[in-house]
Amino acid sequence: MDDILRQTRKEIESLAVESGHGRFSVLCAETGECPMPITGKQFEAHDDASRAVQLARDYRDALREHDPEIPQYRFVVTEEPARPLQMAGVRERTSGTRANGLPQTQRSVTVASDGNGEWLTMDNAPLVHLARDCGPVGDDAVGRQLDSKL
Repeated sequence: MDDILRQTRKEIESLAVESGHGRFSVLCAETGECPMPITGKQFEAHDDASRAVQLARDYRDALREHDPEIPQYRFVVTEEPARPLQMAGVRERTSGTRANGLPQTQRSVTVASDGNGEWLTMDNAPLVHLARDCGPVGDDAVGRQLDSKL
C-alpha cells in the first residue's frame, strides 16, 4: 500500500504546477472539499487535472483498504476564474471588552481583483471565508463562522 500511495502522490506532484499558476483544480462535487492527495494542487491543462482525478481516486481507494471509514468523494475538474479575488484584512484591538472577557477588536477587510484595483472594503462586518485553497467550503463551515460572530 505504501508504494501505491507514494507513487500516486509523486505522479500528482509531477502533473501539478505552482500554486496560483494553474487554470484547473480538482475538488469534491458535493462538498467542495479538496482532500489529500490533491489539497492545494493546480493544473495547467484539463487533461492533467483529469488524470489527477483518477489518481486521487486510486489513492483514496488504497487508503480505504486500510481504513474503510475514509470518506469517499466524487472528484471533478473545475476551471479557476481568470482573475482570482484577493483578500487583505487588518484586525486592531479596541479599548472595549466582549461579554466573554476577551478584548474587543475592529476588523477591516478589502477584497480586490488583480486587474481592477479595490473592489470592496468592509469594516466590522461578519467575515466569512467561502473558499479554501482549492474551492468553496461546505455549508457547515460557513455556519460555524457565522455562529462565532468574529
